[in-house]
Amino acid sequence: MAKVDIELVKKVLKENGVDVRLAATILNQIREASTEDAVEREKPAKKQHLVLISEPEEGLPKDLVGWVVQILEDDDPREVAEKIAATASDFNNTPKGERVPVTSFGDACQSLPPKLLKEKNVWVKTREPVRIFAVKNSLGRRRARGE
Repeated sequence: MAKVDIELVKKVLKENGVDVRLAATILNQIREASTEDAVEREKPAKKQHLVLISEPEEGLPKDLVGWVVQILEDDDPREVAEKIAATASDFNNTPKGERVPVTSFGDACQSLPPKLLKEKNVWVKTREPVRIFAVKNSLGRRRARGE
């Protein structure tokens, strides 16, 4: 629906000779409808980002890779891997999943349709694994000018 300024509507009603009381009633109805429309829109849910790190069978290597995922702010981060695994299991029971099954966590992050993950309130932000590096939190001490 096109948005029209209320002042423009008021001007058009006045130019067409609509009674002042009727015009005021119409404008009030328009204002009420626009405020109701604004109330109906709900704010998007807040989300938090997580990095899921791939852990091979032999333990954590020096060269880490992982995926960035997003979940709702209220959800438990410890359940994300379980949700992705459950989605992969559901996908493997579909005809497409039987043809091309998801066999690893990396496959799940790369090939599961976002629609299926969204149903579990999980959004994979990086389909390809990203490299993860440990860095020192300290940036070093700077000297003040004039020292």
